[in-house]
Amino acid sequence: MYRYIFGPVLSSRLGRSLGVDLLVERICSFDCLYCESGPTVFKTQTRAEYADPELVLEELELWLGRHPEQELDHITLGGEGEPCLNSGLGRIITEIKKIAPQTPVAVLTNSSLLTSAQVRSELMNPDVVLPSLDTLIPEEFIRLNRPLPGIDIQEIANGLALFCREFSGRVFLEILLVRGINDSFENLEKTAEFLKKFKYDRLDITCMSRPGAHIHPAIPGDQTLNRWKGVLQQGLSLDKSAQCRELPVEKVDKLAILASVQRRPQTLEQLCLALGLDRKEAAAALNNLKQERLIRVIRDREQNFYTSKGN
Repeated sequence: MYRYIFGPVLSSRLGRSLGVDLLVERICSFDCLYCESGPTVFKTQTRAEYADPELVLEELELWLGRHPEQELDHITLGGEGEPCLNSGLGRIITEIKKIAPQTPVAVLTNSSLLTSAQVRSELMNPDVVLPSLDTLIPEEFIRLNRPLPGIDIQEIANGLALFCREFSGRVFLEILLVRGINDSFENLEKTAEFLKKFKYDRLDITCMSRPGAHIHPAIPGDQTLNRWKGVLQQGLSLDKSAQCRELPVEKVDKLAILASVQRRPQTLEQLCLALGLDRKEAAAALNNLKQERLIRVIRDREQNFYTSKGN
């Protein structure tokens, strides 16, 4: 079983994306109510080599060597926590671009480390950066994102704006709305004004699509969603995600499935499409993992999501 490499997973923004986990544990500066990776175990804003860059890069080379036929849309630094906390981030990005020069490199971030000039400098090298900014209202920020004490949302916003002005790659910004928490008109007004300060390539107004760390999906009504999309996405040409190509059927690997659902709850159909698995064989593997008590099933909105969390 790979320790740092997982997937590929299907992403609405990045297509078929091979995940690179720079933390392995739930280490983050936030403990968001909605996080699909589960509750944060260690909340920090201190950078360190939580995952050894040498071992991460060795695993990536090994995976790519074993799957030469797999076409990837992106290699994405993300995983179970905030990847910018890894102090080896800059070097890892540079080396990945040497190892797989034809595949764009993407980085997911909750934006909290963009207050650091060093982190902004390291993030100049990826092809795509995907920052999130759910609210500009301090009370909503504390309630929804549950940050490490002392983290200020206005400082994060300033760091994000500065980064977007400096960065020459693509920026895919995300705002995740949770009903009754950050879908307020005040947040919409402040966000609309803030987004005028810099350029970005794509803006996604999203809602929970999987069970979260602390809550089940609490989706705003259609009227609220349409208001947000109408105000913030008006006149914005959205960059459409690459359509996922049909893969040759792969041999089912239970450890690959386990590594994937460790990072995000997924349905049988999502796993089959992302990993190129036969549905019947994948279902049998999931059943075996469940019997071995390595995964469990969360029933949500008439769908079964498989996860290794909470066992």
